[in-house]
Amino acid sequence: MSNQNLARRTAAEVAFGGTDITKSMRPYLKSITYTDNEADKADDLQIQLHDRDSIWMEKWLVEAIKAASAAKLKMDAVFVRENWHSDGKDIVLPCGQFELDNVVLSGPPATITIKGTSLPFSAPVRQTKKNNDWENITLSAIAQELAGANGMSCMYESAYDPFYKRVEQRQASDIEFLSRLSHDAGISLKATDSIIVLFDQATYEAKPPVITIQKGKAGGYTKYKLDVGAADSQYSSCRVSYVDPESGKCIEATAKIEDYNANSKNNQQLEVTAKVSNKDEAKTLAEKHLRLHNKYSKSATFTFPGNPALVAGVTVELKGWGAFDGKYIITQAVHTVGSSGYTTQIKLRRVLEGY
Repeated sequence: MSNQNLARRTAAEVAFGGTDITKSMRPYLKSITYTDNEADKADDLQIQLHDRDSIWMEKWLVEAIKAASAAKLKMDAVFVRENWHSDGKDIVLPCGQFELDNVVLSGPPATITIKGTSLPFSAPVRQTKKNNDWENITLSAIAQELAGANGMSCMYESAYDPFYKRVEQRQASDIEFLSRLSHDAGISLKATDSIIVLFDQATYEAKPPVITIQKGKAGGYTKYKLDVGAADSQYSSCRVSYVDPESGKCIEATAKIEDYNANSKNNQQLEVTAKVSNKDEAKTLAEKHLRLHNKYSKSATFTFPGNPALVAGVTVELKGWGAFDGKYIITQAVHTVGSSGYTTQIKLRRVLEGY
């Protein structure tokens, strides 16, 4: 709890290797940025510090390198919005845990930039190449097993759970192999050093908006950019097909966009060859691939005064923006605390309907 008589502010709390360094860091802090990605990219943390007296370069850096060489050096960060509504209450944004990735010294003026990643390249789940054979198993079971083998937990948030009679992992890391299976199944994947999440984007898109972004409304965004994706990247339909080597039978199904016009001369069909066991499975997969390939037709970027509620995977509503009106999902949220205060930049894509 904050003192409700004090001015509102946002503070960043940071720990290295379990030791809270917030107080020692505060006089030197230029900015701290947390980037939260919806899928396919690791989250990251970046801290910029003034180093005019070479305190961080000559003392902290040496100790950090020693600690990192002995064991993985973990970084924990939390953003705390204190007394924001003059009620003495705090709003907390847990950024999670990161492994020290690299340190950059630059100048003048002397600056040290400390970078951490939620899933380092050195992690066994990304680095170790393996060979494995899987039989009579579902995607969720493979994900659970790989997560457990790497000391991680797993969340599977999709009603679609493909079954494999046989699938092979050949000279691929666990995360590389799982990512391939997920994308082939039209399922999104996000991973940190402690958890693997596989999810259906349609489920996240169905959630109610956390805010409405009204054009011209005072007290809202400070910057914006709206964009329409290239026409040649959009498909009006997707066909999934598979020829069973035992029976020679072709299993196929086609999914179409909501406003599909059979008479249009601009229709483009995405062709996907994937192992499926029946027509229903082929149709489900076609819908998912059509969604994934068309999801960036309309996108936007907004900058706001800091808002911990704006994180990757939540939805927002745009109103008063003409053709851009509608529901969007946050694909990336960048939270920055610095000398100019607390800001949040979000990247959005239009929620897809009718798939």
